[in-house]
Amino acid sequence: MNKIKTQINKTLYAIVFLIVIPGMLWGWAKFTEDLINLPVIESTLAGYILIIFGVLLMAWAMYALKTYGKGLPMNAYPPLKFVTNGPYHFFRHPIYWGFGILMVGYFILTKSASGLWLVTPITILAIIALVMGYEAIDMKKRFPNESMTTILDLPAKIKEPPGIRARLVSLFWVAAPLFLANFIIAQWAGNTAAIVGKPLVLPIHTENQYLPLLSVLFIMAIPFVIKRKDLLRTWAMTSIIAVCISTFTALLYPGLGAQYLPFNNAYVYFVPIFLMLLSVKVIFRQSKPLGVLFSIVAIALMSIQLTFSRSAVLHLSSAIIIFLLADNYFHVWIFLRKGAEKIANSWKEWIFGKVRVINHGFYVGFGTFLGILLAGILVGDAYAWAILIFAFVVIVFSALWAQLIEGSEKLKRPYGYYGALVGIIFASFTVWAMGYNVWVIIGVISVVMPWVQGIGRFRCLVNGCCHGGKVDKPYIGIKYFHHRSRVCGISHLKGELLHPTPLYAMLWLFLVGFILFSLWYNNFSSPFIFGLYLILTGIGRFVEEAYRGEVQTHIIKGLRLYQWTAILSVLIGIIMTVINVEVINITSDVGWETILSAIIGGLFTIFAMGVDFPNSNARFSRLV
Repeated sequence: MNKIKTQINKTLYAIVFLIVIPGMLWGWAKFTEDLINLPVIESTLAGYILIIFGVLLMAWAMYALKTYGKGLPMNAYPPLKFVTNGPYHFFRHPIYWGFGILMVGYFILTKSASGLWLVTPITILAIIALVMGYEAIDMKKRFPNESMTTILDLPAKIKEPPGIRARLVSLFWVAAPLFLANFIIAQWAGNTAAIVGKPLVLPIHTENQYLPLLSVLFIMAIPFVIKRKDLLRTWAMTSIIAVCISTFTALLYPGLGAQYLPFNNAYVYFVPIFLMLLSVKVIFRQSKPLGVLFSIVAIALMSIQLTFSRSAVLHLSSAIIIFLLADNYFHVWIFLRKGAEKIANSWKEWIFGKVRVINHGFYVGFGTFLGILLAGILVGDAYAWAILIFAFVVIVFSALWAQLIEGSEKLKRPYGYYGALVGIIFASFTVWAMGYNVWVIIGVISVVMPWVQGIGRFRCLVNGCCHGGKVDKPYIGIKYFHHRSRVCGISHLKGELLHPTPLYAMLWLFLVGFILFSLWYNNFSSPFIFGLYLILTGIGRFVEEAYRGEVQTHIIKGLRLYQWTAILSVLIGIIMTVINVEVINITSDVGWETILSAIIGGLFTIFAMGVDFPNSNARFSRLV
């Protein structure tokens, strides 16, 4: 009987992942086709090649799991043995690589802009979330003594001479993302004019479109000049980070970030200045004389690049900023981690008779104030009070939800994010009944919410809620010591090194906020913006939740409760994006009503989340 049940479950699992999910992705692309006004990439040959390669790679990987792993490619029924054979010798997660390539090929073949620019990137993000938020953790638990190395891994962080494989792999991981980024930006941004500036004019002739090819030769030479594996790894890592930052900026705000590309088709072999700066920096770490030589060559090449850029000012200034961020990424992280730990131990409270004021309430109060103010700036005074009422209802429901899920003698007044999402339904009905256009409010709230949530996570740090589980890497974890923190009082993890999960959330929400603001700026419909908000925050929450360590969170079928709600958030978000609502052009008219409503909202939030009654034992009385 158990064998029959297991076989039925395996069959259903296979149907979901081989038929239902691909069918859902196909339908999502079909029903959002009219919403994505981006160029279609047309190539029947490329489409078929990618589809065939993707299918063969997936089939090869599944065969390897069955043959060498003695199991199936199913998370619910994983292989019994650790597999490093077949495609796993070349790729990590080759099934997912194959599926991603298959999707790109199919949507190129079918000329689907929505499939290529919306469905495929979101699916790849979801796959990455699944790996980071479940599979990598599960693999470590099942095979604690195993580790995977592949041919395409970056060189190890050791001071040894690199071989030819390490040099070629490092070059691949720099060149491939750069080529792909240039191609995507050129297709996406087209000939978007720069917001300021123009190309540099040199006294010598530089109009030959093949001159930028010299910068490619410069970059190709770098991995063969570097003499240590650790420096080679640094060069590749910082270059990848820089390309990611550049691409993110260029796609969202092409008038600002896509200006390093020339006006002609030379983008295929165009190397931005920040990669030259990173290359020179690594060479200098190895040899100062060699660094001076490469600097002279780089200055000449950068001057040529600026004559081809659409804006020399934007190219140079953005390149310097990207270079500084990428080159100091680890120092930036350490600064943020130390700051998070300091805030996590900064609890302060003031008692006035029977009333207590806690400092963490000021963070969320400021977040609400800023959110209502920004929303008011975007839609004007006409919606000021509706946004305030919307915020009231959402906060109330976040408290009600948390009472049902986490409320106890120790947690008299907790708050829950998914209760706030439920509150959106009731808040929408409320403002609709008041005669407001509810879609306008939902859209603008979605735009500002990631930044409001990000600021609110400062409260999580101080309060100790949403805290992480144990981690054994000092450069990652933070420690809590204050006795008022939930980490110490409820989870009993005082002084332990924990994942800074609120900081993880802040970083993700910060990026999501820029994406949603770009959608608003480009006149996407409110349901689409709200849908992307649910999808992106759901994907981030799935990963974040995997590294949390709160003892009161339930585990259901191997996933934490809020990982399941994150999956539901993504599914609802997909449905929201296909709702067709006419975009309403709104002229902002900010006045005293917006400012007053923002102040009232901020004060209400301070009271709700930062003021309590420590001597009472009634529900909703105490925050700690």
